[in-house]
Amino acid sequence: MKSEKITFSFGKNWSNFVTTVTAREIESARRDLEEWLGASSVEGRTVLDIGSGSGIHSLCFLSMGASRVRSFDVDPFSVQATRTLWEDAGRPASWIVSEGSVLDRAFLKSLDRFDLVYSWGVLHHTGALWEALHNASSLVRPGGRIFISLYASGPRYAEDLALKRRYNAASPLGKRLMEWRWIANIMFARLIHFQNPLSWNERRERGMNVYHDLIDWLGGLPYEVAGEDETVIFFRKRGFILERIKVNGEGSCNIYVFSLPASAPLDS
Repeated sequence: MKSEKITFSFGKNWSNFVTTVTAREIESARRDLEEWLGASSVEGRTVLDIGSGSGIHSLCFLSMGASRVRSFDVDPFSVQATRTLWEDAGRPASWIVSEGSVLDRAFLKSLDRFDLVYSWGVLHHTGALWEALHNASSLVRPGGRIFISLYASGPRYAEDLALKRRYNAASPLGKRLMEWRWIANIMFARLIHFQNPLSWNERRERGMNVYHDLIDWLGGLPYEVAGEDETVIFFRKRGFILERIKVNGEGSCNIYVFSLPASAPLDS
């Protein structure tokens, strides 16, 4: 993939988001994880959060009874955002936060295998999606699971990629203008559906909100996509079994939960 001009920081966006997080958002994020994985499925288990972002999901895994949570992100601002929640949680020894890349083989070798490997909307921003997926899957212990979301492929890919490149190439004012245009479109859509346009920045599932999701969408480079069939085949070739899938279509993320049989060899 060609080198991108990137001026957007996921971490700065998440650092800003952390300042808005309340107990309500944390509970919403936890409910979503429990719905996907099972309310007691994390209890006593080890969890790896790849690309921890704000850290809200790592915090949820800890509150769900994980025996150990390891969070890492390549963006130092994301690391700091995650550490903010770690500090708010009382600096638990069972939750380790560090800076690192899923593409850094030396760093990954320093990690254990985990009962649950989690990476939400991250691996398609590495610039090497399939390598990142391979590396992430290699960190799942036999008998464990991987829970990921990836942008869905479709015919609008070139258009969406061009949008992100324009945003990253824009001046600070240019970025603001693009953001305001999108917000205006959201407000107008609410208005014609007889909803309050001033409440456009509504809270979403998983503890997120419209504004920070919008900034993430506009700025997110590198940007790759994956179809559900090729993703499922990719994991099946590595011995994984598809447990659950939600196909959301282009412009959104498809969601997957795969399990690795307990009998799988360690080099799978």
